[in-house]
Order: sequence, then structure tokens, then C-alpha cells
Amino acid sequence: MLIAFRVGIVNLALAAMAVVSPCAHAQLKEPTSQSDRELVASVSKRLASCFTSLGVKGAFALAPTLPAESELAAVTLLPATGPVVNDGYAYWLALHASRKQVYVRQVGGFAGAQKLYGPIAIDAQCG
Repeated sequence: MLIAFRVGIVNLALAAMAVVSPCAHAQLKEPTSQSDRELVASVSKRLASCFTSLGVKGAFALAPTLPAESELAAVTLLPATGPVVNDGYAYWLALHASRKQVYVRQVGGFAGAQKLYGPIAIDAQCG
């Protein structure tokens, strides 16, 4: 029982680190309005097939940095599609305050590599 408890604590700590460390300068930020929640859900649904556990489908520009946190309306997890694999990718979606563009941070692969895609038009589709 004690061993199971310790393993559970370690897994919880690792999960927390995975959520916080990739976007340490832009932590998860829930949308504050119903319209932002609907917009984030719509964009997430549309882009989820572009950002898979195996990598990115489509040609998206790389961004050097994420805008300042004060310029972001929301930062949420973007569900990755595709098979569950070791060293697969996870994604975070950042909605710019203009509500006209988003950024997607890719984390994972070998050695936890990170890439930032954006700005991506709010109505973008997989290309």
C-alpha cells in the first residue's frame, strides 16, 4: 500500500512537471468568457488533426517566441491525435488577445524538444 502511494505521488509530480515546464513563461490560462471558450474549442477541434502524437501535418510557420502572457487570452492543452507512442508529442494552444491568431507549442520527441508554431490564422486548416 505504501509503495503504491509513493508511486502515485511520483506520477502526479511528473504529470505536473509536464504541464508546467513546457510553457513556464505562459502557464495554462483558462478562457474567461463563453465566447472565448467556444472559440478555443472550435480552433482546437479544427487543428487537432494537424498536430499529432507523431508530428505536425501541414506547413505551419515557426515562431521565435510566444507573445507576452498579457497578450494571450487563453493557453490550453491541444488534444493530439494519432497513436500513443513513447516520446510522442504534446501540444499547447495559445489564443492571442486579438482573437485572430493562435500559437501552438509542440513538446516531446527525443530529449523533450520544443517547437513553437505561429502565428496561425484563427480559421486555418491542415494544409
